[in-house]
Amino acid sequence: MRRVGITFLAALAAVSVVSVSANPLPSTTQLTSSQPTGTKKCHVNPTPFVIPSLQEWDGGSGNWKLNANTRIVVDPSFANGGALDADSTFMRNPSNLKQYAASFQADISEVTGVNVEVVVSSTYGANDIFLTLGADSTDPELNIEGYLLDITRKGISIQGVTSRGAFWGTRSVLQMLILADERGYALPHGHARDFPNYSERKFMQDIARKPIPMSDLHEYATLSSFYKFNTLHHHYNDNPGMQVKSLMPDWQTKYAGFRLRTENPEYSMYASNDTSYTKQDMREFQDFIKARGLDLIPEIDTPAHSLCFTKFHPNWSIQNDTARGDWLDLGNPEVQPFLEGLWTEFIDWFDSREVSIGADEYDPTKGDLARKFINSMHDYFATNFNRSIRMWGSDVRLQGSIEINQNIHTDHWDWTYSSPVDLVKRGHKVSNLNAPDSYLVPRTLSYEDFIDSRKIYNLWEPWVFDIFDKTNTSRNLSPNEPLLTGGGLGNWNDFLSESVTRVELFDRVSRALDVFGEKLWAGAKNSDHISYDKWAPLAKKLRENIPGITLRRRPQTKGQFVMSYDFENGVTDASGNAYDAKLQNGATIVEAGEGHGRAAQLTPDSYISTPVDAISYPYAVAMWIKPSGDQQPNAVILESEDGRVLISNNTSPTVIFEQDGNQYNTQVILPPGQWSHLAFSADTQQTTVFFNMRRVATVQYYNPRWDVLANSTMLVTAPLSTIGSAKGNSMSGLVDGFVVLDRASYGGEMAFLGKRYADALP
Repeated sequence: MRRVGITFLAALAAVSVVSVSANPLPSTTQLTSSQPTGTKKCHVNPTPFVIPSLQEWDGGSGNWKLNANTRIVVDPSFANGGALDADSTFMRNPSNLKQYAASFQADISEVTGVNVEVVVSSTYGANDIFLTLGADSTDPELNIEGYLLDITRKGISIQGVTSRGAFWGTRSVLQMLILADERGYALPHGHARDFPNYSERKFMQDIARKPIPMSDLHEYATLSSFYKFNTLHHHYNDNPGMQVKSLMPDWQTKYAGFRLRTENPEYSMYASNDTSYTKQDMREFQDFIKARGLDLIPEIDTPAHSLCFTKFHPNWSIQNDTARGDWLDLGNPEVQPFLEGLWTEFIDWFDSREVSIGADEYDPTKGDLARKFINSMHDYFATNFNRSIRMWGSDVRLQGSIEINQNIHTDHWDWTYSSPVDLVKRGHKVSNLNAPDSYLVPRTLSYEDFIDSRKIYNLWEPWVFDIFDKTNTSRNLSPNEPLLTGGGLGNWNDFLSESVTRVELFDRVSRALDVFGEKLWAGAKNSDHISYDKWAPLAKKLRENIPGITLRRRPQTKGQFVMSYDFENGVTDASGNAYDAKLQNGATIVEAGEGHGRAAQLTPDSYISTPVDAISYPYAVAMWIKPSGDQQPNAVILESEDGRVLISNNTSPTVIFEQDGNQYNTQVILPPGQWSHLAFSADTQQTTVFFNMRRVATVQYYNPRWDVLANSTMLVTAPLSTIGSAKGNSMSGLVDGFVVLDRASYGGEMAFLGKRYADALP
């Protein structure tokens, strides 16, 4: 392509100004809350903004500043842990202060670029951050996870009741540093006394119906820990919503996920082929999360949601046409011994002293049989493993005369299945995951596709089970109810993998965890004096700068152009970001003619690599492309670990988007031997495909579930790691005028992008 250069890019920027909404970062004066929570004094520093909010703050004057001499100093008396550490977690062998310091060290380095040293010493200096224990464990408010934070001219001191409590103090300091980037990482002098209102702050995730790589689970853990969540709950087996057998005769063919893979042939057959985790995977994952203050509750959900077992043993399902195929028959003498053996196989994989057996949505005609099973599983775990169990609330739906053991912890999720008020009266511990408020279910019509953060911020509390009738004592608990352990966010993936991409899912979760973290720790205290409109912009800045997170897929850029290759001077990036590409494995630059000047030529084995892996919405990607007449099946136009853009596949001649192994057709056919302009753009609602500068399609997913049967638009993550494929399956032909914007674009602008070479169109 004849070099567009600065003039063209500036012109496009000028044309598009009207379509780009300004989103400036908050000014430094916005980086603190408007009202301190401590004693008012003259010229005191206001309360620093963190999520969740500090419970108490007594501001001083002046600032402490991070610098090249800063160290993280660990008190040698507690470097290997404190006497109360085991009481603050469900997990065996909890992390100690030195391990938490290593996590903090990596976070500071990524956020600030300052490589702080970790040392063990009983003395610290004015530049240092000192981690120690010894905060008053008898203080009923400070509790087992509380901490004291002092920021003074003598340095920073974080003193926890436990090592985990001290780690929560590092999360507060880390967030202050993120928001202090415009002030040279200067933090206000002052004293904080901070503690959670609830002992369980949980993120529950259905990883059975959406295959999630272990690397993603690490990032969800990092995200949760950033907001002081202390519990992950993984749902390891499930299947799509089922009808009774008479209405779903093909029930055995439906997808069923089971994510634990053992080498024991007695149980290895149940592991999912698309994604599953080994014992070593789970060991490494638990070590990772413990160093971030997190517990893991493992769940194998039975006797319902058990298609992963009944499809192999159809005789174990309830043998009548009015039952669902995923219901195990608890009256079958083979079933319970199998489940006990299954848990025996996997129980030692997990460090948690509490596990979940699920036990929800079972056949309501078999209430007492189910209640007997639940109680027997409680006894089995207590006797054989010295562990407790929890379950999803089911007692209302499973009517019977047998009382469910009151030592079983209940996750309340729906009033038609359980009543949290009645559960507490009967002595059960209760956690609040009440739907729809606490349920995130992508592409759903029944629950929340995106959590309404404003609603949660203004109305939801862990003790509130009916946000529109909060004063009704028959529908809500007391804020100080001792059997209310807390609550959290539940992410269910009812419509399976193809309904949502990995990046879409992470975006939904990350936009929700911050507000739930706020309410689970500090409750309404902060939202009473900081409006949501003031809270949200600062929450956004924190969310976009969490260390250890890559799933945002938002490359750094100096302006709206992320990459721009015109190929007149090789593969130099004209965007100003210096994202220069590389010609690989025989890719060349040739004279293309037809008004295009120079262009990149690809063969099946050659490709162009870029330093940018992918970009998530909003974005726009545009290029000129002239395919040769001979293409390999599934020839690749663009590729990254998130997916591919194919010129066609084995069953369709149209351009195909592939994400997480799922393929989505378009209506675009690229004619061989001719120049065409191909572009696609994603906003927050849809991915639009343009052919020759005209909008022709949106990327859609058809939901085949029996109670939906409808199309939904998809938000595709644009793969940018390679133009062509590094795996020997590139498209053959020419590519020119490759441009990536960090915002969505529309028809008129697409025409502007392509018009210079429109005379090359047939």
